[in-house]
Amino acid sequence: MSSEVSLIDALRSMIGGNTLLKAGRAGKPHFRHFRLSPDLLRLQWESPKKNLGESSVLVAEISEVLKGQQTRVFQSNRMPEFEERSFSIVYQGNRTLDIICKDRREHDVWISGLQALVNRATGDIDLSQLRATAPETDQKLQVVIDKGSTRVLIREGLGASFSPLCSARPHILAVILSASIPTRVDASDVYTWGEGTRGMLGHGEEDPEASPRVVEALLGHDIKMLCLGSGHTMALAVSGEVYSWGLGLGGRLGQGRERDRFTPLRLAGLRGFDITHIACNENHSVAVADNGEAYVWGRGIDGSLGVEGDKHVSPTQIHALDGKRVVHAACGAAFTLFVIESGEVYACGNNEHGQLGIGSNEAMSEPTLVTNLPERIVRIACGNSHAVALSETGRLYAWGAHSSGQLGVGEPLEDRLSPVRVESNVVRDDVADFACGGNHTIILSNSGLLYAFGSGAQGQLGLGPLATKNQATPAALPNPEGRKYTAISCGQDISAAVSGMRSLWNMKLSAGACFGG
Repeated sequence: MSSEVSLIDALRSMIGGNTLLKAGRAGKPHFRHFRLSPDLLRLQWESPKKNLGESSVLVAEISEVLKGQQTRVFQSNRMPEFEERSFSIVYQGNRTLDIICKDRREHDVWISGLQALVNRATGDIDLSQLRATAPETDQKLQVVIDKGSTRVLIREGLGASFSPLCSARPHILAVILSASIPTRVDASDVYTWGEGTRGMLGHGEEDPEASPRVVEALLGHDIKMLCLGSGHTMALAVSGEVYSWGLGLGGRLGQGRERDRFTPLRLAGLRGFDITHIACNENHSVAVADNGEAYVWGRGIDGSLGVEGDKHVSPTQIHALDGKRVVHAACGAAFTLFVIESGEVYACGNNEHGQLGIGSNEAMSEPTLVTNLPERIVRIACGNSHAVALSETGRLYAWGAHSSGQLGVGEPLEDRLSPVRVESNVVRDDVADFACGGNHTIILSNSGLLYAFGSGAQGQLGLGPLATKNQATPAALPNPEGRKYTAISCGQDISAAVSGMRSLWNMKLSAGACFGG
């Protein structure tokens, strides 16, 4: 029995169920949701082509539980990298169920519970104890969509972070991070669907997916953050490892070459570093390490990489920021922003619309201090050519392009070369979160309300079906049902928000449609 999980907790977790990888007798492995019946008599799994009798096993028929990959099925489909997370259930003589878990703890929970069932060590358990709710933590559903269309990343789990990102392709991705519950410790699973061109879905092929499909290569890696470029995706694991896949043009994957990747591959150039934050846009990517160093790769249009050279196919440290301890970063279309531990912001790249916030339109090939920020900044976001920053006191500052009202600072609709405070009589409490689309911005207040400004041509502001004009100052989104929102993200001309009921809503032409449902 595992020293970390009691038998009661193990059985509760099994009754709740887990999505496990089932090795097939013929063909490749596939995911199935396994659960133990509440009366402890039957092990069941979901199968689209089988009835309950064909996709279940009576506990009384189980003769043995084998650790590792000892059975004939495993021997014919060896996956040695998952050896320590594998087990087999022997039943009805010589038939086997061959399972791979997401992590070692999940493996131990199932082994412990199954062995107790097989050894008839559960006879004294009061079944009413198993119906009690397992201890819960604060579960959050978060969403990240690209800036190009309807590609979306959904995440659910305690403490998961996310960034608004950038893309221009018509496909959808999703990541569902399981809740951090002591008795149900699923790793964070990534699901993708939509267009699969250039391997952007991460399934090893270019075929489109009409419904969510798990990215098998990330199984068990406990992904906590993802970011999207126009044709590529990056994933950050709890371990600090970074993975990338999709379009490799210009070195945006950071894999040392420009070839496309059809499945996630760990960035060898970041081995040995504990990465805490990632960001990307169409042509370049950035990673921040726990020691405060920042690394970039991809195409450096107008100096957006902050290092010498206009292309880097592997992560390259930005030495101009040595000693400054970077804690956060964001990528615009051709510029990059960095937040320093001191609360200062540095910027580099294209500056045609003043998006660097340095008081001029001069492009910068090295990170340069953003002037006139009166407070410590804790987080930043970028649109195509505008930037928004959140201070430690919950105030917003914006600079760059304002032709569509995307800065939220009112008339005139002119570029702002230096940071300007976003003030409004409409927003009545501090900002909890914010996100930038291509030419619009969405605000989430501490009270769970949404506000929007900028371009509304595609209905991305969510102000109603007839509200497709630009909005130069923050406007409250209609909320007749009194929803409280918990997370937001923006694409190029689309926005999405998660309500307290963990429902996902998008805003594009007609606000309020359930997205990905």
